Amino acid sequence: MIKIGYVDDEVDESVTGAKHYQDQLSSEEIECELISPPKWEQFDNLVNEKYDLFLIDYELDKVQSDDKRVDYRGTTLTAEIRARLPDYPIVLITRESILDHLNRQTRRQLSERRQVCDELILKSDLDNKPDDTQQLLISLANGFSNLRNAADNTWKSLVKLLGADEEETDFLREAAPPLPEGKWIVTEAADWVRNVVLKFPSILYDPIHAATRLGISLNSFWNNKVQGTIEPAKYTGIFAPSEGRWWKGRLFRVAKELAMEKDINGPINQAFAKAFHEEYSIELSPAICVWDKTPIADWVCYILRKPVKLRNSLRYYPDSRPSIMDPARVSFRAIRESNAFEEELLDAEGIKLLEKIETLSEPSKS
Repeated sequence: MIKIGYVDDEVDESVTGAKHYQDQLSSEEIECELISPPKWEQFDNLVNEKYDLFLIDYELDKVQSDDKRVDYRGTTLTAEIRARLPDYPIVLITRESILDHLNRQTRRQLSERRQVCDELILKSDLDNKPDDTQQLLISLANGFSNLRNAADNTWKSLVKLLGADEEETDFLREAAPPLPEGKWIVTEAADWVRNVVLKFPSILYDPIHAATRLGISLNSFWNNKVQGTIEPAKYTGIFAPSEGRWWKGRLFRVAKELAMEKDINGPINQAFAKAFHEEYSIELSPAICVWDKTPIADWVCYILRKPVKLRNSLRYYPDSRPSIMDPARVSFRAIRESNAFEEELLDAEGIKLLEKIETLSEPSKS
């Protein structure tokens, strides 16, 4: 069981108050202690408690039972906790309406968790997806605990916590791990694992990337027989997300071995479904391109998070992912229809093609 210290200024019994969210968090795996914003002279009591994770409300400006309010925000409190307990996870919690009233830079800093916290969650997440939110916090607390309790802070001990084999270790080394003088510290190692290794596709794949690279739809990917077949490729290391990650190399090996058993040649995204059908007599639906609505897609649109064919997409540069990671691509569909598309994130070649893409006829649905 993990113990969470939850600091909120709405310590009441209402359905929108912190007591409600304390109840949403509490389970057989989580003990959640609700705490009013401490005065500075009480701060030692907070950090001296044996919490596995701190959950801090962004706004702490409501008058408390003593008719006073604290003179700091949640971000100030998180900074103080991080300074005193650098090896423990800190999560900010707030409402979408609060984020809506922040300026763009502050909202982006919070959303990207830059130097503020390890995760940002919305109170609506606890209402709409309580189980997923609980698992996120459990994974975060346990991952930090594993890092704190590692035998040492060498590269070898870190890749052991990830469960990487020799080949995967070589790839991970190219993903710019934070190893000044060959050593890591807990917060930087946690950030790298969560926001580089697990975030960007290549060494590991999330469900939509794994499904697309196998040439099948996301619905087919979740078929029990498919999941059983690719189980040896599943990531079980620290911070494993509840929706799953799969080692790319192991995933491809499993798919290739099945295809070879059935004497089926061709690229994996075509051979896997055929081999799977021969083995289990189950028809898997293909990965359909979001632009032309035909199979077989071989990439994922960064904006729409849907399969797309390489030829129906452009290179996109939305982040500073290491070069070992799969490059981001944006589909023609997103370019034409999504408000999230930003022209300046294309390269020079992409910008030259933009006008042509915007005037393309809609693909035939025949």
